[in-house]
Amino acid sequence: MEPVKPAIYTAEVSSVVNMAGEFYVTRFVLAQPKEIQFQAGQYVIFLIGPPKGRHTLSIASAPAQRGSIDILQSVAPRGGGSTWLLALKSGDTVQFLGPLGKFTLQKESKRPKVFVATGCGLAPLRSMILDYLETSGTARVTLWWGLRHETDIFWQEELDGLRKKYPNFQYTMTLSKPVDAWMGVRGRVTQHVVGETTELTHSEFYLCGSRQMIIDMKGLLTDNGVPSEQIFTETFF
Repeated sequence: MEPVKPAIYTAEVSSVVNMAGEFYVTRFVLAQPKEIQFQAGQYVIFLIGPPKGRHTLSIASAPAQRGSIDILQSVAPRGGGSTWLLALKSGDTVQFLGPLGKFTLQKESKRPKVFVATGCGLAPLRSMILDYLETSGTARVTLWWGLRHETDIFWQEELDGLRKKYPNFQYTMTLSKPVDAWMGVRGRVTQHVVGETTELTHSEFYLCGSRQMIIDMKGLLTDNGVPSEQIFTETFF
């Protein structure tokens, strides 16, 4: 797919949903133009005011959705972007510039694809995973998602559904600060990915989330023989 030239879109807020903890998903229905074409992994820039106020967010929905986009955001920073999002309500009109960005999926590659996210860094990776699986991608797809607490978990039902529907998809959530009773995987994603990825040096890696996770993960991958051209990154904070 050839890159689409960025344009200004007008959209209406359809819903703002608190998914878990500080994480919110907002759906924007396109009004003008009525559809958007983008590559999974790209982002848009919301024009939030006052003059020149802007807020950059990755698209979490699949490109096939076309008539709307979903945005995943943590409001924990409580900065200008968080305040703007928390004030949104159904029916509000917004404008954004997009699509933008080169953090996109290598769909034609036959390499196994490993996605590594922390927090809301899952947003562009979810778009990539949905796009790849729903368009009959056959390579093995693995998602590692790092969160802090059990109360941060969401989209688990969706991920379980994808795992049942697509034999080539697997995912693992790992918590860095779980309660003692937590029965799932513990620790940061950086503690698991290298040692638990088969065909490590043959796989592609898509990293999105905290700056420190990306620095650490890139270092671990390259130290273990993964070529830099097989590592793709997007830093959220």
